[in-house]
Amino acid sequence: MNMRLRRGFGQLEVVVSTILVGVLMVSSFSTIAASRRSQTFESNKVRGLAIAEALLAEISQLPMRDPECVCGYGLGTGESGDTRSNYDDVDDYHNLIDSPPRSKNGSACVGYTDLSRRVKVDKVTQANWGNLTSTYTGVYRITISVLRNNLEVCRVVGYRTDGYAGPSLDLNASTIQ
Repeated sequence: MNMRLRRGFGQLEVVVSTILVGVLMVSSFSTIAASRRSQTFESNKVRGLAIAEALLAEISQLPMRDPECVCGYGLGTGESGDTRSNYDDVDDYHNLIDSPPRSKNGSACVGYTDLSRRVKVDKVTQANWGNLTSTYTGVYRITISVLRNNLEVCRVVGYRTDGYAGPSLDLNASTIQ
């Protein structure tokens, strides 16, 4: 019997190793793509949170009711337009759609043109801030949703009241040690 020395890989071994390398490459590319999608989502969430909180801070600085008239809920006379510069109370922001996001004076927010903001200002009961009411109770729930490609990236909810009606606080007492 003549035995030849075997050198190199056979055709079957090459095919099997090629398939294995292909499967490993597909799974690694899938992992990289999922990681990139997650990074993009988190980045959009952080950006959305920044512009939502900025708008909530802007709204929270305003009085609860229109200082110039008793015109009811929403925009009063002369409070509409391309900018929010003439908004003078909290409920003026109800149903605001800000796409792309702009500052109060109307200039575009640089770096956020792919996002939009939607604001809803609801009257809620004093006893339970989760219950909506049609009458003014002195408590507003302000909901700001930030969207990208019509998908919600984040939502910020804040409350604005005429005054704090809870238990009194002793500001001189220190509980931090």
